[in-house]
Amino acid sequence: MAEEVSGEAAAVGPSETNTIVDVPSAQGAGDVADQEKGPQPAQPVHTIPDGGLRAWMTVLGSWFMSSVCFGYVNGYGVYQTYYVETLLPSYSASSISWIGSLQTYFLFAVGIITGPLFDRGYFRHMMIGGSVLFVGTLFAQAQVQHDAYYQVFLSQAVGQGLAMGILFLPSMAVIGHHFQKRRALAMGIAVSGSSTGGIIFPIMINNIFNERGYVWGVRAAGFFVLGACLLGNLLMQPRYPPQHTRPPPPSLLKLLRDPPYVISIVGLFLFALGLFFVFFYIQLYTLTQGISDNISFYTLAFVNAASVFGRTVPNLFADKVGVFTVLIPSSLVTGALVFAMFGVKSVGAVVVFCLLYGFFSGAYVSLLTPLMAVLSDHFAEMGIRMGFAFACVGLAALVGTPIDGALIGSGPIYSWWKAEVFSGVRLLSLQRGIRC
Repeated sequence: MAEEVSGEAAAVGPSETNTIVDVPSAQGAGDVADQEKGPQPAQPVHTIPDGGLRAWMTVLGSWFMSSVCFGYVNGYGVYQTYYVETLLPSYSASSISWIGSLQTYFLFAVGIITGPLFDRGYFRHMMIGGSVLFVGTLFAQAQVQHDAYYQVFLSQAVGQGLAMGILFLPSMAVIGHHFQKRRALAMGIAVSGSSTGGIIFPIMINNIFNERGYVWGVRAAGFFVLGACLLGNLLMQPRYPPQHTRPPPPSLLKLLRDPPYVISIVGLFLFALGLFFVFFYIQLYTLTQGISDNISFYTLAFVNAASVFGRTVPNLFADKVGVFTVLIPSSLVTGALVFAMFGVKSVGAVVVFCLLYGFFSGAYVSLLTPLMAVLSDHFAEMGIRMGFAFACVGLAALVGTPIDGALIGSGPIYSWWKAEVFSGVRLLSLQRGIRC
């Protein structure tokens, strides 16, 4: 639903970099006849305000959507452990990890459809439809039967994955309607909602699983998602320029001929192959190392608590020194930390590892969207660039954690070192790929 912005900002000077001047294409700049008509009225302009109540309300709404999309995915490790040990005992860790990996895949990959739809003005349609689908499939998941893998797969991997994919990219891209100079910071604040969701969901679900069982644990997540989606839909407002001022989005072929864009996507793809290993397996890993349940149940909360800062502080610097300058060293430290898992055997080491990994890996998630905005030539192609990049990242997320599951084996004795080496090498690939 595109908003018509026609008569605003007549007093705003056209020298601002975040101002788009609405000049009809049929008008000649040096037409003598027009000059003889005397002074012409000021041309209407479309401005990107870089602040204001409406802009920050949109950031808050995006924060809520991020908390239940990426935040819910960040808490999948709780389900992974519960499915392996209780609900799906007939299936291997690798088979079960396909549920979370496909869910994560759809979260990103659906962006290849929602990106162009966002550029064409269907923001509100996607927000409402995705919210209804998300809540409905969550309550359907609560009714799955014991050892019924296909029921969990359809409701959680397919249904919720598609719903989050419909919601996530548009809820991030809409911030670009309101911010330019402070875009990375605004998007970082919004993406930090995923860290908050990643704290809330593991703690809430773990405790309710223990006290009330699986059904009420999933229902509690459903009620939380319902409230967050309602608030997000009420707060977020798109701010499209007038239809006749929007240049057409580029074709996918043009994007594939853009070397910086293609090289960046290759690096992001390789990084995503290893990124979710810790999010999916850290709780199971600590349990197999003899760490008590009281600590293991909170490992994902530790990771996501640190991500709150990892998804905001780097973005503050990225607006000043550049996205690549912040992203490359963060990826280097993230990869080194996975190799450090070889020595994570005690409670103190687990807590320190989770906090450091959450902070440095958070930069990848929060800077992904600003990176696509930086690589965009103009306002109208942000959606399609983000969508294609998200699809590639989603493909990596789809195969990465099942590979990890196959490497560690079916237990009860797990070969953790194989998955650690695979994920660590992949995480270090981002900085090498981008530097190429």
